[in-house]
Amino acid sequence: MERLVCFAVGYLCGSFVTAEVVARIFAHKSIFELGDGNPGMANVGHELGTKVGLICLAGDILKCVAAIVISRMLFPDLGSLATGWAGLGATLGHVFPFWHHFKGGKGVTTIATTVILLNPLVGAIAAVVALVTIILSGYLSVAAVVSMAFCAVMMAVSGQMELALIYALFMLLTLYCHGSKLRGIKDGSTHRASISTKFWAMVQGGK
Repeated sequence: MERLVCFAVGYLCGSFVTAEVVARIFAHKSIFELGDGNPGMANVGHELGTKVGLICLAGDILKCVAAIVISRMLFPDLGSLATGWAGLGATLGHVFPFWHHFKGGKGVTTIATTVILLNPLVGAIAAVVALVTIILSGYLSVAAVVSMAFCAVMMAVSGQMELALIYALFMLLTLYCHGSKLRGIKDGSTHRASISTKFWAMVQGGK
């Protein structure tokens, strides 16, 4: 029941889609009517400018932090598990907001925030794994999935099975959110990350 409450708190906080509020204030339109319709920092920044995009990013971070702080205050004995379940709820709220027919963003910021707050060291390692994966594979979507899978395996090996489950759920959610990008790798519609292209160009140039 405690975990369910943490999850519910997270979902309610996550359902506050910052990009929608920001778009209404600065563009007087729904974010779902702007650009690619994704309620995230990238779309907001592209359509309304970098500063507005950063406001959106800050809001998405804060709603996840708020969910975690409330959950930790309600159930201090749960410790990091409260963080994990609240962060998972916040991500699902962002991706599937009840007020918009359960159609939202991709949850990148809320996942990253949760991973960092769960364990800064694991979060740092996950970031390194993601960077290496981006360079080697060339795709951000692949890196997002691999980094979550890596975290799940790390937790499982260390015997922290509930945290491993939370990371595994994040991985599945990432697969869902980035499904179109992953499928686009096969048909060539997904563009390679510039950092990977530049890295391999440098390697080739050094030969």
